Amino acid sequence: MSRRQVGFMMVAILLIGLSAQSKAQQQPTSGTPNSAPTASPAWGSQQQSTSAAPQSSATSTPSVAAHQAPTQLPDVSITATRITQPVGQIGTTVTVINSQQIQDQKIQMTSDALRQVPGLEVTQTGGPGSQTDVTIRGSSSSQVLTLLDGVEVTSPLTGAYDFANLTTNNASRLEIVRGAGGSLYGSSAIGGVINQITEEGTGAPKFSLLSTGGNWQTLRQVATASGSDGKIGYAGSVSYYQTGGFQSFNGDSDNLSLVGRIDYHLTDDTTLRAFARYTFANVGLPEFSNTDKGSPLDPSAHQRTEFMLYKGEVDSHLTDKLLVRWFGSFVRDEIRINKVPTPGLPNGENDDIPEEIRGTNLEAVYTWTEGYDTVAGFDFKDLWARSGDNSFSPGPPPSTSITVFTATQQQYAGYLQQQARLLDGHVLLTAGFRVDGNSQFGRAVSPSWSAALPFPQYGITLRGSYSKGFEAPTFDELYFPGFGNPNLQASTSSEWDGGIEKNFGEFASITTTYFSRRIHDLVVTVPCPTCTFGFEPANVGRADMQGVEVVPALYPFKGFSLSGNFTALDSTHVPLIANLQPVRVPKHSAAAVAEYKAHNIFRRGDQFTSALFYQFVGDREDLDTQAPFSEHNHSNYQVFNLTLSYKLGEGLVPYLHGEEAFVRIQNLFDRNYSQAFGFPSPPVNFEAGAKLGL
Repeated sequence: MSRRQVGFMMVAILLIGLSAQSKAQQQPTSGTPNSAPTASPAWGSQQQSTSAAPQSSATSTPSVAAHQAPTQLPDVSITATRITQPVGQIGTTVTVINSQQIQDQKIQMTSDALRQVPGLEVTQTGGPGSQTDVTIRGSSSSQVLTLLDGVEVTSPLTGAYDFANLTTNNASRLEIVRGAGGSLYGSSAIGGVINQITEEGTGAPKFSLLSTGGNWQTLRQVATASGSDGKIGYAGSVSYYQTGGFQSFNGDSDNLSLVGRIDYHLTDDTTLRAFARYTFANVGLPEFSNTDKGSPLDPSAHQRTEFMLYKGEVDSHLTDKLLVRWFGSFVRDEIRINKVPTPGLPNGENDDIPEEIRGTNLEAVYTWTEGYDTVAGFDFKDLWARSGDNSFSPGPPPSTSITVFTATQQQYAGYLQQQARLLDGHVLLTAGFRVDGNSQFGRAVSPSWSAALPFPQYGITLRGSYSKGFEAPTFDELYFPGFGNPNLQASTSSEWDGGIEKNFGEFASITTTYFSRRIHDLVVTVPCPTCTFGFEPANVGRADMQGVEVVPALYPFKGFSLSGNFTALDSTHVPLIANLQPVRVPKHSAAAVAEYKAHNIFRRGDQFTSALFYQFVGDREDLDTQAPFSEHNHSNYQVFNLTLSYKLGEGLVPYLHGEEAFVRIQNLFDRNYSQAFGFPSPPVNFEAGAKLGL
């Protein structure tokens, strides 16, 4: 984007703002200005927007679990625009999975909830606790930005986030922006943004205990507490999960996770918040040596992961129109892998890989008048990582390889965005840009615009968006000894999408979206005769991705809902380089949820819930784990999950509420399939348990 284009955009934003200010001066001054879009805090508020603008009665692209009746308040999102507003007023493609949907299906891992999102693919390399990657609309996992309560947690070394150990404990909602988010979030948002937001504690103190058991010697315990006392709101959980896994040996894993949040309302206009997360997990790696032809399962390889996140935040309404918010954060993620020589597997390895991200954000939201909001902010992140590998091979001849490198990088950015509600709410426009600076590759400018055109009298909403973005090279691509290329430049992208949503009252809805993305200077691995490994990353060629997402939902009678999605993708790579086509990207995928709820069956207040989840992943190219590491077709698979629960009625047990018994069965029909070459997926798995509330 040229300086002239940036200048034109700034002038346009200024003119919109002046127009809004002029409109505000013409309006009566009586009453309180409508500041609903900025009344909610930056991350985690569960308040709904009360803007008078026409609203779509359903989300723009609901997840397959989005089955609430259209008469309820619409889902809201803050990730798409950094302003809390109903999804129906947003021009970009957004999916919101709320806590009720997670509770109905008893989903414990975030990755399982994400499998229900249109255009999103989850790939797990093995059993529980093993590497889990997420892609959106055919992107790579390093092109998806992951946030926890607004804090970036993607790895500086690989550019991706491993969802293997992320639980849904204390999650109020998941927000998924499908498509480029570079104008607000910078690097690694080419494919989209995933933000998991923690529940805010409100109301009387509440406590709950969930306990389950299942096959593979599986146990799960989850304790939660939330509530408020005067000016303080609190919410937290602690969970422990362990399983022996489905492999004959070394498939066990365990996960200890703690999540906490405190909100202190200092005054009516100022709120202080603190967030904390800690995860300690272990997992066996039986397929660790599957790169060696004919090798047995590895009995000794295992991985230990320790993750921590701390965030402090303050937001304050300095005036009725101006909201200022700031946060500082610290993230540390350390992985340790250990493998000792065993019979048939004489090699040994010891890895220690710590990473840290220190970040801060300062943001201001100014509401000129109802429907006209300006967002301006500044981001700074300091990245640090150390990769240490010590490998041993008995030969012949015996050899020892020690690889250690440390890398740092500073990233800083400013962004500006303007929202405008025109023609009495029939046109909702958002436009903005972000300027990123990077200590390694310099400056990048990412503009975007989006529009939503609601026609509530016809039950129709039209949407369209265009955005540019970039992906910075990762530390591994830049600095890994014998492999990294310090001359790499950032890949750049442009993407547009357009869609139409039609609601048929409270009976049904359907959304269709077309998208197209192009990435230039794509970083791929190419031959390098002078390199230690014989290849290196380089900026080569162009990648194109286009597709269609169809998201229907049906509510034929009270208590029953049927919702789903279908995605068709078409990808090309120019030039057509052998073995460099997108891998693990299905050309066709689909998912659906059928849910039924019945109330007051045996006694007042009881509830029976059944939810059947179906997923189809079509044929895709995949990479062999063994030499010559060629690509070939990976066949499609289908899987069903079933959840049944019964919540007891009122007053059955004194001092208790919400007593519930349930069973969750994954891979219901025991299908034999693989999500990635060299890694079998779990067979049928069930957990049964109970939940008590106090």
